Amino acid sequence: MTVLINLLPYMKRIEDCKELLDQWSGGLEIPMDGPNWEEPTNWNEEFLRFKDYSGPISVHSPIWELNLASARFEVISQYSYEVYKSCLEWSARIGAEQMVLHPSLYSTMLFNRKQSQARSIDNLKRLGEVAKKLGIDLAVENVGFHEFALFDEDEFVRLFEEIPTISALVDVGHAHINGWNTPELLRRLDTRLSAVHLHDNDGIDDLHQPIGEGTILWDPIFDTLKSMKHSFRSILEYQFDTPLQTLLDHAKLVETKLAVK
Repeated sequence: MTVLINLLPYMKRIEDCKELLDQWSGGLEIPMDGPNWEEPTNWNEEFLRFKDYSGPISVHSPIWELNLASARFEVISQYSYEVYKSCLEWSARIGAEQMVLHPSLYSTMLFNRKQSQARSIDNLKRLGEVAKKLGIDLAVENVGFHEFALFDEDEFVRLFEEIPTISALVDVGHAHINGWNTPELLRRLDTRLSAVHLHDNDGIDDLHQPIGEGTILWDPIFDTLKSMKHSFRSILEYQFDTPLQTLLDHAKLVETKLAVK
């Protein structure tokens, strides 16, 4: 099991991430939406800041304005597929182990849920084949809240039974907001689970708080994760401007809770 830190705390001040790189030797998750979520990023140039980093790397592919599940406009889902395909190729080029993917744009209404699911599943199958050829773990995340969620808990589990070329990333915060039974979900996914996003919230908003600051019951989750017999990634995904010491302390906390050697 590997502990990674998502660079979300540095999205608005990406130059400051050097303080983390100087003190952290575990894994990194690099968000591809750009340092400020405001403009296109030359990622070949941006990656130069991480090229000498020796720890494992995960890539979080772009979120905004992309929707693999667009049932109303096929051109949007097809364009999204092409963007994510290029992200997989970039991930392979930089030596990343994993690319995280949202199966839909989580803030977009589902005008036809079944058709949207079918569109997303078709694209996930195609991207899974690309990832397999590139040697990248394509980890699909549970996203969307309540009526905006493309898959409910059972449908999310079935997704990985249907598509063998992808793996599951369980975002604990998202599951909490939707009222999912996270420990049971982890057990049901079993070896299909490749990663977890760890952050806390109040059960209402996606706050990305540090562990212990929200209303998530963490002990059953850590107990379940600790019982897993296969390797997976535990990724701290904390909000903008989370202090460096909090990131380092909580990475150590996760290592201790999961008995990482």
